[in-house]
Amino acid sequence: MAKKINDDLFEGSAMTFGEHLEELRSALFKSILWLAIGLAIGLLVANQAIHAIEKPVKDALVKYNQLRTLQRLKDQLKEQTGSETISEEKETELLQIAKANQWSPEILYVEPAEVKRISDLKDQPSPALDPKAMGQMDLDAMVKDLAIVPQTAPVAMVTWKKTEASLVALKVEEVFMIWLKAGLVCGAIIASPMIFWHIWQFVAAGLYPHEKKYIWIYLPFSLGLFFGGAALAYFYVFAPVLEFLFSFNLALGIDPDPRISEWMSFALLLPLGFGISFQLPLVMLLLNRIGMIEVKSYTEHWRLAILVICVLSALLTPADPLSMLLLAVPLSFLYFGGIGLCLWMPGRRAPLAPIRPS
Repeated sequence: MAKKINDDLFEGSAMTFGEHLEELRSALFKSILWLAIGLAIGLLVANQAIHAIEKPVKDALVKYNQLRTLQRLKDQLKEQTGSETISEEKETELLQIAKANQWSPEILYVEPAEVKRISDLKDQPSPALDPKAMGQMDLDAMVKDLAIVPQTAPVAMVTWKKTEASLVALKVEEVFMIWLKAGLVCGAIIASPMIFWHIWQFVAAGLYPHEKKYIWIYLPFSLGLFFGGAALAYFYVFAPVLEFLFSFNLALGIDPDPRISEWMSFALLLPLGFGISFQLPLVMLLLNRIGMIEVKSYTEHWRLAILVICVLSALLTPADPLSMLLLAVPLSFLYFGGIGLCLWMPGRRAPLAPIRPS
């Protein structure tokens, strides 16, 4: 006679289902408490964090201005020489000039007669800036020589402004909200060791006594993956993604003017997304250790897993293919790394699997 199927997921565990829920509540409460402590510390370093996060976009803007100057120099040289090509030596020389240049030209149009009128004013005494004297001045005399409509065709005049990379804020409260967000993200990173500790403590409560020793392996590994993913996003993803996006501004001739809230949301959340996504091997190992998914399922459905990784990468990153690939490629390698971990530390039989009749 077939044995009755045991559907108790917590059979063999020293804790009941209610005790597991209580352990989960305790772990979440302690994690939120550590997050609050991290937030308090994060707000103290939020200014430094914002300046550090601004650096990649400012560097990208400086490089964009150099490329724009180089493009203008090349166009000017082609127009002067009447040639469609530039020698490699000349292009290298123009690039050095563009890198050394710190000024951006702006074209203004002025009427020659107006320039002459202003020049003639230097020989006339300036009126005293006295309110009574100003009140007695004949306004008609002040504006009689001004031409609202140009009498002759205006000519182009070049003015210059320093090419300083900066971000703009369009709302009064925008910078304050960015400061809070930066403090929260810094707080989450600062408190992440203790948050991960409580999460893995909850996981350990459902493991057998001889398996709990693996927590001391999982925890450092988990922290290493989190910080590794965040560092990858900051040091190796920002620069190529910004260069890729700004290349379209250069091709279309539209100067970028990044808004601080949009850039900071991208710059703060992308490292967090990378860090959390890099937990994939440990999640795979955990699901295998508790018997929910077998290694065979991982290996048989790897194509579907890669598709899911690509979809998630598109959702977690901006709407450009480069950042998606920069997340999807390492996650794909981590997926196969997770399979290797499962083979190294195989899990037990799935708890919901029926017991075969004896």
